[in-house]
Amino acid sequence: MSLVGKNIDAFCSRCRLQLAHIVLYEVGGAVHRVKCKTCGCEHRYHGPRPEKRREVPAERRPGRETSRMLRPVRPVDARQWEQRKASTTSDAVVWDYKWTENYEKGDVVAHPQFGRGFVEKVATDSMEVLFREGRKQMAINRRPEMNGEDKA
Repeated sequence: MSLVGKNIDAFCSRCRLQLAHIVLYEVGGAVHRVKCKTCGCEHRYHGPRPEKRREVPAERRPGRETSRMLRPVRPVDARQWEQRKASTTSDAVVWDYKWTENYEKGDVVAHPQFGRGFVEKVATDSMEVLFREGRKQMAINRRPEMNGEDKA
């Protein structure tokens, strides 16, 4: 029994989804070409796509935690960060990190990804910040048009 002209579920190469298609023709009794009922694209019949399942160990989850776990932390930096955090008073000013701002050595900054950090060295357009995960070079003192923001 021919399926030509009948509806069939297939993977649409344009929509990138499993959608309803119309069978255009068969070759040797197998569906060969279909037309997507959603976008109208005619393409080869791809059939249903199997679900891709990767086996991920429980200790390695996708996202920020994965990148943090894989990044080696120097014990010296972690100890120094803990000492700096302990010596900081509770009423100390913590600045939200913005690369358009200028900072001084000794400032405490809050970074959205790395958390609390302590400014160690300052140059004209960058600074070295000590975070729990280690030292990072951070951009500072940049003009707003350099970071893609429009002038108001």
